[in-house]
Amino acid sequence: MTKTQAKKPLSRKEQRKLKQETKKNNKRIYHAAKTDGAQRVAEAATAAAAAALAETSKSKKKKKKTKSVQVNPEKIPREELLKGEVDADDDESIASDFSDAEVDARLPPGSKIKTFKPLANNKPVKHAGIQRVDEMEARKRELRQQKELLNKSRKQRMKQLRIENEEEDKEIAKLEKKLKLNKTKDKNRMVRKMFNDGLDYLLDFVLDDDEEKQKWEEKQRRKKELKEQQAKEEAGMWSEEEEEPMDMPEGETESDAEDVEEAIEQSEMEEEEDDSENEEETKQAKYKEDIYGRKRDADGNIVNEEEVKETGQKYIPPHQRALLAAGADANAKQSEQLARLQKQCKGLLNRLSEANLHKISSGIETLYMKNSRYNMNETLTKLLQEALLGRTRSNERMVQEHMVLLAYLHAHIGSEIGAHFLQTFVEQFDGFVKEMATLEVEDKRLNNLILLLCYMYMFKIYEQRLLLELIARLAANLCEKSVECLLLIFQTVGFRLRKDDPLAFKNMMQNVQTQIAAAPLELKENPRLRFMVDILNAVKNNNMSKLPQYDPELAETLRKRLKGMLRNERYVVTLNITLEDLLRADKLGKWWIVGSAWTGNLAEMGSAQNAEQNQQKGKQKYSEKLLELAKKQHMNTEERRNIFCIIMSAADYVDAFEKILHLSLKDQRTVAYVIIHCALNERRSNPYYAHLALKFCQYNRKFQLAFQFASWDRINDIETLSKAQIRNLASFLQQLILATGLQLSVLKVVDFMQLHKLSFYFMREIMLRLLLASDESQVYQAFERIAKNSKLQQFKQSIRLFMQHFMLDKLEEHKEEDQIVLKQRIEYLDKMLAYVDL
Repeated sequence: MTKTQAKKPLSRKEQRKLKQETKKNNKRIYHAAKTDGAQRVAEAATAAAAAALAETSKSKKKKKKTKSVQVNPEKIPREELLKGEVDADDDESIASDFSDAEVDARLPPGSKIKTFKPLANNKPVKHAGIQRVDEMEARKRELRQQKELLNKSRKQRMKQLRIENEEEDKEIAKLEKKLKLNKTKDKNRMVRKMFNDGLDYLLDFVLDDDEEKQKWEEKQRRKKELKEQQAKEEAGMWSEEEEEPMDMPEGETESDAEDVEEAIEQSEMEEEEDDSENEEETKQAKYKEDIYGRKRDADGNIVNEEEVKETGQKYIPPHQRALLAAGADANAKQSEQLARLQKQCKGLLNRLSEANLHKISSGIETLYMKNSRYNMNETLTKLLQEALLGRTRSNERMVQEHMVLLAYLHAHIGSEIGAHFLQTFVEQFDGFVKEMATLEVEDKRLNNLILLLCYMYMFKIYEQRLLLELIARLAANLCEKSVECLLLIFQTVGFRLRKDDPLAFKNMMQNVQTQIAAAPLELKENPRLRFMVDILNAVKNNNMSKLPQYDPELAETLRKRLKGMLRNERYVVTLNITLEDLLRADKLGKWWIVGSAWTGNLAEMGSAQNAEQNQQKGKQKYSEKLLELAKKQHMNTEERRNIFCIIMSAADYVDAFEKILHLSLKDQRTVAYVIIHCALNERRSNPYYAHLALKFCQYNRKFQLAFQFASWDRINDIETLSKAQIRNLASFLQQLILATGLQLSVLKVVDFMQLHKLSFYFMREIMLRLLLASDESQVYQAFERIAKNSKLQQFKQSIRLFMQHFMLDKLEEHKEEDQIVLKQRIEYLDKMLAYVDL
């Protein structure tokens, strides 16, 4: 090659690499010495340019063309040819592209050798247009195939529908043949049948205008006939078909005449049958019942029951006859209203269940708002007696749901609602008890009535005083039926009675046992009586496992549901009514309802009240010294005065506990206040008050909280107490804490960061009394209860610090025996509190 090759330009990748290297060198030099950085950069640039120049010169030397030496291929050895190591041939004929302008000019166009010059830096262009044409053709081909498939599927579907229609037509023809619908040629008959079947609206889609007109005329004619028939029925006139003589046509043969005679006889027989049927219908329709249940004749007059019986009407039960007679005498509008009200109430009660209890109760409450209470009370009483007081045993769950409904109405509408039902049920109970000897054991009306009264007590409609009187009434008339009823009471609400008033339950149980002891021998050997005694003992010992099929969960669930149903801070007002009040309500009046007492019995009521007051005064008569002492101790209210006098005059703490419970106090804090006040004002600490307080704490948790709050009040006001009162308070709390009446956490209100003189004295007294107690296990248990509580971390740390700094450091003040005990117990308790903290 004679032409010198031009310098090959650097690719972009090489240029980028070179640029990065120069940047790195510049940065390295700049950071090496910032004083002469510019000079060094310039030197580095010159050095890099010199290196690049040296490389280019070397490459030029290598690329210098050597002189062309012609080599004879025949002289090349065969081994070199086989190895492929042959020097390059620089002959121009080999490097040429075999193109010559003159030769090409003489050659035909098809045999010319086409040569293409390579483009410098342009990439070969893709033939995008040709590819687009191919894609469009493929897309058209796919669309064409899809269209063909759709046409084929449509044709197949049409063919299938045609086959199905033919099969349906065959099936319809087959059914028409069976129903004999294809034998008639009268289209009007088919139309009449569709009218009778109520399918006349379908003719609008298939009939022409003439047929529609004919259809409308047929409809109007039928309406007219129906109106005429109704008018005849109302007027009491029944049209009888006149027999018209049929003339014989002249041109008929004898056989035809015989056929006509047979047809006439057959038609006459059919008419006679129709006449007999019409007569029966007229007899039945002679007396009709109106919407109020009264019998009326064709003229609209009211017919008596005796006349109806004589005519052979259907049997009417006696209670319905009485209702009809009462309805005939009463106002028609009032009877209609009562019938509608009874129907509405019965519909609601029939749907009553635990799921929709609130909804049904709200519905009946709405009826109470819209109607008079007397009508509602009478209607509900009647429906409840029909549903629950049958001769068979009622479902207990059903009774519970109905009693929840009564409790809801008692709370939302007024206490007179519950009082009305209670009086009704108690009067029925009194009637059954008077006829106890004649009642059969299989008759469960009294059992169902007692179940109703038990669940009324369960849902707090009345107090336990009335239920105890009912039990005493049953126990006074012991027989097989009364034993069964007593057993039902103990199984249903025995545990509830024991929980509400233990002392009254104890007295009731003693009374029942006395009556059983006085019962005849035959009754004592009755297995039901033995079983009742076992149940009574199980209730006394609080042993629920001995009661068969006892499940209080449903009743408790319904009580919670009732509490959630009450709104606007409503609650069930518990009626404290006695049995005598309910049975003598017609003489003494209903004092539990405002304005319902009778003026004619005021004297008797006043005498009864005076007798009760005198009896109460005789029972609660205290000495003048006690009353003066109560006045000195600032017992300024009647409750505090009674509690104080009972505590000071009781034989022991059990006697005081029972007498205070008899007061039926609602505020437990009053009891705690009086007991702590008495304990503090003694000259020396008296364990009597601690035992009495412990009895109340074990009886009910409400008393435990009351004593805790009262103790906090005294601890917060400890600066107003003397040292003797502080010692008494420490002794009182120490006994309660060791006996698990209160927890040691009652001392958490003490501010250990700012202990005053009296507070320090109180804490030292109570801690010494606790640590030096005789029973070591009680001490450890008292501290262990607070050690397990993770919320009392600060209180436990304060107790540890107090024992370490104010008790271990001053052991010299105590006896040697006490020092050993204190040291041993303090170390043990410190480890216990520290270990539990970890």
